[in-house]
Amino acid sequence: MNIQKSPPSNPLSLTRGTKNIIELFGRSKSITNLMINFWQHKTKIRILKFWIKFCYFAFFFGAILLISNQKALPVISWMNVYGVEEYKDLDFPSYLKFLKELMIPIPINLTILEYLSVKVFGDTRIVTEWIYQASFVTLFSIPILFRRKNILKLIISFIFSATFFYASLRIHKGNPQSYDIIFPLLLCITILICKNLETQKEISHLKLLLLGFLLSMLDMLRPFGILIALLICLFVVYILKQKKYKISSYVIPFLPLVFITLPFHYHLYTHHKQLTMTNHSGFNIQRAWPQVMPKRNLVEVDAKPTREGRWPNINTAEHRDNSNYLLSCIIHHIKKHPQDSIKHIIKNIYNFITFKYTLLNYQPEGFIKYCFYTLRFLCFIYLFSQLLKLIKNRSKPLIINTEFLALFLILFQLFIFSLTESGETIRFTIGLLPLLSIFPRFKYKK
Repeated sequence: MNIQKSPPSNPLSLTRGTKNIIELFGRSKSITNLMINFWQHKTKIRILKFWIKFCYFAFFFGAILLISNQKALPVISWMNVYGVEEYKDLDFPSYLKFLKELMIPIPINLTILEYLSVKVFGDTRIVTEWIYQASFVTLFSIPILFRRKNILKLIISFIFSATFFYASLRIHKGNPQSYDIIFPLLLCITILICKNLETQKEISHLKLLLLGFLLSMLDMLRPFGILIALLICLFVVYILKQKKYKISSYVIPFLPLVFITLPFHYHLYTHHKQLTMTNHSGFNIQRAWPQVMPKRNLVEVDAKPTREGRWPNINTAEHRDNSNYLLSCIIHHIKKHPQDSIKHIIKNIYNFITFKYTLLNYQPEGFIKYCFYTLRFLCFIYLFSQLLKLIKNRSKPLIINTEFLALFLILFQLFIFSLTESGETIRFTIGLLPLLSIFPRFKYKK
């Protein structure tokens, strides 16, 4: 009987089962390493988020302490035509008559709050302290909400916002007008609601009503507020159409505009022949166009001060007519000298961006000064890089979204401020800094 001998086993060769076990062990080891790396990455993200929140709240409460001693001027004291004495002396019917005769750019909504504050507390603290201080802190805290999903952009936005806040505290001491802060804050909140409208499938009627109310308040705060409100209205209609919202959604945000804004402008036009809330725009714009000089005497015989120690009373139809005359002279000059006017516009924009004109030498000091100028320079470099990118990609269709709206409003205000003011541009820039801190960008369809 022949018995076949099995071949000698090779110690280096492995059975299929052994190979499978080793491969499985290797895989489990790699999976374990992946899990460990993932856990470590997640832990780092948690630690980073903790420190971001810690720094944010430290900035927030530190900002509250710093702003607590800073107060705004009462809006009633604009150009020293009127003063807080009007609030104290006038009863409510007389005050309503005072508002009806108001032609100078004193925000109606803020002056009503100041009047109520004086009647309750004896001073204007509701606006000049509480609302002003809360708005100042919130204005530079809110840009971070635009970048919550991207940690890197969130950190950058926080650094820029914090620096701009500390610099703006110093800048705004030169002429602390509350509407300089309240206007951009309401604008930022409006853009946030628009972003919510863009990203959500459904939006509550309360938010839509709030959106319309904020637009009405923006219109009352600044003479050019009506233009801002109209631009945002067009954007809202576009988004509602794209998202195919219900018919009621088209009506609700415009109710405050119908019942507040339209009656306000109807009153201005029928009683004062004004389209906006100011009879002084020509004088402001002429400061930015010093080469345009009036050809007739603009002395106002009815400019007797309202009280002793005050400046001339410019709340008159005569001042409105002089303002319109100056405005017509500037428009005529631009039509007659288009090339020189374009050069002057570019020069004004350059002066605005570089802060060539300062406000009573109120500038940030020390380390914050250099950080402020550096970061501000980077913001404007970024802004104009977006413009160049827009020109380069002019053949591509733009995506109309909230970032487009924010960029457009920044450029629009930059243009308005550059063409209508030359002495206090550093103060007006405060309202642009929070929007610049979110670094919005143009997006294009593929």
